[in-house]
Amino acid sequence: MLNARHTFRACWAAALLATPLLASAQSSWPPVPALSAHRGASALKPELTQAAFEQAIQDGADILELDVVLTKDSVLLVRHENALAALNADGSPQLATTNVAQLPQFADRKTTKTVDGTSLTGWFAEDFTWPELQTLRATERLAQLRPANAALDGQLPLMNLQQVADMLKAHNTSAARPVGLFIEIKQAAHAKAAGLDMVKTLHDFLQHNGWNRADAPVLVKSFEVQVLKDLRAQSPVRIFQLLSNKEGPPDLAAQGVTYAHMASPQGMAEIQQYAQGVSMLRHLAADMEKGQWVRASAAARAAKDKGLSVHIWTLRPENQFLPNPYKNGSDPAQRGKALEEAKALLATGADGLIADDPGAIRAAFAR
Repeated sequence: MLNARHTFRACWAAALLATPLLASAQSSWPPVPALSAHRGASALKPELTQAAFEQAIQDGADILELDVVLTKDSVLLVRHENALAALNADGSPQLATTNVAQLPQFADRKTTKTVDGTSLTGWFAEDFTWPELQTLRATERLAQLRPANAALDGQLPLMNLQQVADMLKAHNTSAARPVGLFIEIKQAAHAKAAGLDMVKTLHDFLQHNGWNRADAPVLVKSFEVQVLKDLRAQSPVRIFQLLSNKEGPPDLAAQGVTYAHMASPQGMAEIQQYAQGVSMLRHLAADMEKGQWVRASAAARAAKDKGLSVHIWTLRPENQFLPNPYKNGSDPAQRGKALEEAKALLATGADGLIADDPGAIRAAFAR
């Protein structure tokens, strides 16, 4: 297994190195460092809804970060995962970001699938058309921590990517501060196995909006690798490889590729062949001393050495998500010292932060 893994890595690296290095895009957007609103201002409004995106723009975000999956009729649906709702073995809710489980007309769409190696029973975007999905409403993912968001359950419609693009274009027409998109591609290999082409659909979206260029107000990322390489072959849009501190890209799991390898100097050299940046988990991008962020990690330094931008995810304002020195009290839902954490991470040299409440950390950005 080890030899096969090393052989795959060598072949992958050789194939990448056979292509010329990508030139860095020259663009005034995004600013450095950039403030991205994670699924919109998701700490204040239900994630990935128009209300969350509008709040993020109002609160000073430079970028709206969002996720896309494909519907049955190849519409780019703005949802964090293709599971619209999922159930535990006893029938209790495991995950619900829509009210689909409560709608009797869709009871027969419940099914069990394996997605990125995990078996899930629930309702999936690729089994619905966009007109059907327009009848659903969003629900809050973190209801106990964010009861004000949960109070809006059942009220806010889902969005597709074109609707978000139209909203941004309307804003940018009259705004002095342009806002762009950080599009995260989700479950592309799963969609491809179902006969859906994420790369073509996204390429068509970029082309339709005049954004199929390196200086467009758009960044594209994924935890998967092949979808980014395939997109690179068709588009000069700026690409970021997502990296976590465990496991590896789901589309390359069978080949044994790990994020640990990808975060190494060799891995960053490979990423450099198809991407302009990396988006890394806080604990991968920065080192800690006594619970506080103090310096760029070896992975972040390796990325910078290869000319890659580094954007860090995900900053959340509640105590539950903060390291101990940045907490206020012991209540998980209480807000901690989010601004202090943001300042510490920016001091490591990060090119961008991705946060659930951009307004709470806006003061860390000197502009």
